[in-house]
Amino acid sequence: MRTNFRTLFMVLSISALFAACSDDDDVRPAAPSITEVEIGADNSKIGYAGSDFHIDAAITAAGSIANVQLEIHPESGAGWEYDSVYTEGFAGLKNAQFHEHIDIPADAAVGHYHLHLTVTDENGVKAEIEEEIEIRQDATLPSISGLGIELENNGNELHLETTITAPNKIAEVSVEIHGAWEEEYTYTDAEMVGQTTYDFHKHIDISAAPAGHYHVHIKVVDQAGKEREFEDHFDKP
Repeated sequence: MRTNFRTLFMVLSISALFAACSDDDDVRPAAPSITEVEIGADNSKIGYAGSDFHIDAAITAAGSIANVQLEIHPESGAGWEYDSVYTEGFAGLKNAQFHEHIDIPADAAVGHYHLHLTVTDENGVKAEIEEEIEIRQDATLPSISGLGIELENNGNELHLETTITAPNKIAEVSVEIHGAWEEEYTYTDAEMVGQTTYDFHKHIDISAAPAGHYHVHIKVVDQAGKEREFEDHFDKP
C-alpha cells in the first residue's frame, strides 16, 4: 500500500506541475483596445476632397504594439482608396496616440466610405474599429498655397509663411506644433480677419523645443464657421 501511495503522490504532483505549466502557457496579455476615437473635425466623420482628414485615437496594447493599419475604401463601386501601415512611433509601445491627417485627393469621388483602423500586437492579436465616413465637395472651404517652413536662428525660430484664400473671409488661424514638445498659437490679426486672401507670415520661437521630429498643423477658420487644416513637418537638430 505504501508503494501505491507513493506512486499516487508522484502522479498527482507531476499532473499538478503540468497543469501549472499549461496555465502559464495559456496566460496571454489582454487584446489591444482603441478608444477616444475622433474622425473628422469635431468627430463629424466628414472629409472634403482636396483637403486633409483628421483621425485621432488612443491605443492600448498590453502585448505591445506591432503596427497600426488605416484603410479607407468606398462603400460600393469605384472611388478613392487609402491603405497604410504605421510602425514608426508605435512599434514596441503599450500606449500610443494615433494622430494623423490624411490627404484626400481633389478628384476623390464624393460619397460614403468605410474606414478601418486596426491595431496588431506583438502576439498577432488584433483590435479593429470600423466607421462610415462621407467625402464631400465644398468649393468655399479655406485653402492655402505656397506653404514654406524653415528653421532660422540656429534652429530656435520657425519661419512659416503661406497664402490663405477664404471665400467666406478669414476668422482666425491657429498653428499647432507637436512632437517631443507641444505648443499652439492662435492668430486674429486685425489686418487678416475679414480678408478673402492674405499672406500669412510668422516667426515662432521654438527655443524650448528639444531636438527631434515635429509636425506643424495650420488650421484656417472662416467667418461661416468652416475650417480646414493643413499639415507639414520639420526636424530640429
